[in-house]
Amino acid sequence: MFEQARVWERAEAEKRFAEVLDGAKAGRLQRVSDVDGVFEIKFNAASPKETAGRVLARGGPDTK
Repeated sequence: MFEQARVWERAEAEKRFAEVLDGAKAGRLQRVSDVDGVFEIKFNAASPKETAGRVLARGGPDTK
């Protein structure tokens, strides 16, 4: 699922923050090195919402 992580130095990641986020959203783990450790950034997509058409296609309760 994830490709090899992209590694950034913190100063560069701060300058190019949009690229860090876009890379994570594209499915690539982003690692940002800091003097005290490493931040790991990944994107978790929201659960897809069910479309109105699919809800209506299920039908309603049987009222017989």
